[in-house]
Amino acid sequence: MRHEVFLNTSSGRRSIIIDDDFCHSLSDYSVDNAESIGLFVASWVTLLADSPLDPSNKPSSLYTKFLNRISVQGVKALVLGYADLSHQLVSSHLLMGSSSSTGEWIDGFKDTPVFFEYNRYFKTGDVGLLRYLYTFLNFGKKLDFVDSAFNDAAFRGWTDIENRLNDLKLLDKDVIPLKRILSRVLPTLTLQDFRPKFGPGSVQERGIRGRIDKLRSLRFDPLIDRFLFHGHAGMYGMGEDQGLSASKVIPDPGNWSSAKGVSSRTARLRFVPKNMKTARSICMEPNTLMYFQQGILPQFLRAIDASPLSRFIDIRNQERNKVLACFGSATSEIDTIDLSAASDSVSIQLVKDIFPPSWLIPMLVTRSHSVILPDGSVRLIRKFAPMGSALCFPTQCIIFAAVGVYAACLHVYEADAISSLSFIDWLTPSKIDHVLSLFSEEPGYFRGAFQPMAIYGDDICIDRRLTDFVKSILSRLGFSVNETKSFVGSQAFRESCGGFYMSGHDISPTYFRIKGVRRKLSASHVVSQVHLINECRRLGYYHTYRFLHSSLMTWECHRSLRSKTAVKNSIPYVSDPSSFGIVANEPRNNHLRSRYNTSYQKDEVRAWTISYDFVREPGGLLPLVDAYEHMRWWARGPQTDTTDFMSVSRSDTGGAGLRWRWIPA
Repeated sequence: MRHEVFLNTSSGRRSIIIDDDFCHSLSDYSVDNAESIGLFVASWVTLLADSPLDPSNKPSSLYTKFLNRISVQGVKALVLGYADLSHQLVSSHLLMGSSSSTGEWIDGFKDTPVFFEYNRYFKTGDVGLLRYLYTFLNFGKKLDFVDSAFNDAAFRGWTDIENRLNDLKLLDKDVIPLKRILSRVLPTLTLQDFRPKFGPGSVQERGIRGRIDKLRSLRFDPLIDRFLFHGHAGMYGMGEDQGLSASKVIPDPGNWSSAKGVSSRTARLRFVPKNMKTARSICMEPNTLMYFQQGILPQFLRAIDASPLSRFIDIRNQERNKVLACFGSATSEIDTIDLSAASDSVSIQLVKDIFPPSWLIPMLVTRSHSVILPDGSVRLIRKFAPMGSALCFPTQCIIFAAVGVYAACLHVYEADAISSLSFIDWLTPSKIDHVLSLFSEEPGYFRGAFQPMAIYGDDICIDRRLTDFVKSILSRLGFSVNETKSFVGSQAFRESCGGFYMSGHDISPTYFRIKGVRRKLSASHVVSQVHLINECRRLGYYHTYRFLHSSLMTWECHRSLRSKTAVKNSIPYVSDPSSFGIVANEPRNNHLRSRYNTSYQKDEVRAWTISYDFVREPGGLLPLVDAYEHMRWWARGPQTDTTDFMSVSRSDTGGAGLRWRWIPA
């Protein structure tokens, strides 16, 4: 591994080498991290040369001192230290009550290579400098870093949450209002046109890769069969009166029998890197349960869209949260609240206590009741659904939106001085409707009305007058507010859904999020590096752009099966940012092999693309695949003809991967 960085300094053009010797000198060196750290450090050093101030005035000794500090402290310690410094920087800014619009002076910047930029920002308040500082300090926060201690810490945290939920005692003063609110705002959930499907991720059963394997391993589940297929909505399930049957939603109904095997209801607990501090817990759901969860999810989304909660929840779009966070940073009228491990903290008891019966039936019959721990043991879980369940995200969105409405009801009740009723007696359907009407559609200054509310997972944007109510309610329900990532009151900073704002200005940082550097020839690596290259170009970080572009385009990325010779520079240039490739104003792909395709009468080039693994299957399994393809085609809605279905490829998709293929020029 060897990366060479060229920089213009006050003493002329200099070259910096990041190689194996440098990585070995790091205090936190490990074989697993050497490749990713090498590319990251080279990119981080290059980012110094993208300062909004004249980078050619930087002395070469500044780069040398920075590398020495990385070598002495280690990458992890320095990245976390700089991330803490960035938090101190933005947290110190106040909209009122401060003598300076740029916060109090922070001595910690004296030991950083961006002290000159900070000093200039402190004097001028230049937002461009602030965004650069925030990016540089947070650049490595999402580094793909392997540390076995992360998993141990994450498992301890997961266990602590389970123990906390086991001891949690929900109070009637919270359960009753939340149940009334959800009963009022949520429509009856029906499963008309119910079309389950396989999810894109891994499942609990080992050895299952792609759709063919998932079709093979689809097993009978007695709860699903009873409540979704043979129940009646007026009695105990959804069932036949909604037109549900195994013959309509199972690709091979003949296998829907306990004699052919019964599905597991135990998920598999795993941990994946989250940031440089910790890992995130996820669960691989049993194949059959995930199949039906994916069918129920669209029903959830349609029901939310048809309810008053659609004003607060848009699972398909995060922009509303960003707009409200930006407004809150400029006015302090809207606060942003962040929760720790929110998905793991939704207790099954809370879900049972507050959701209407028509929602509970599909939620509970498709739920895993236990997980396989890393040591192989099995534990019953007190959470409703772990991250990995298709219903985890929308469920927490609904709960947090209901908490926001509950908080608004409490605020209005306390302001109603003439009311002699208890809150529970006061909270009638008409009062709930009235409180809902008080939430504004758009942010602004409205006397007597609440600012808009937006919920996206555990990212909550709420009127500042309701913040304390929301925090108190969430705490009683078993959730933990992340105070360091929640921004309230007179703070001039707000953050939600990846949008970071200071006094109404967007200062969202760019992260080094290149994944799978240890496996260069992987879709995750190529896609993430191409994305970062395009992001650096968009933001004007041209030194970093050129370095990452050069490091990617000079790989020996493919070897011809016939000649065994290396092929380089196989990433295409594109003009459309939504297409895969490196964005260019006038893309020319002269570096790629080209040909004229006589069949299609068009020019083509040979390049890397992101495509699916196609695995041809023996003829005996094709009818099963065709049945599933037909179900998915039919689920798209009324069709005018069968052209689209007839063109469906009779093959399995094993997930996204890199493909060396001919594409239109």
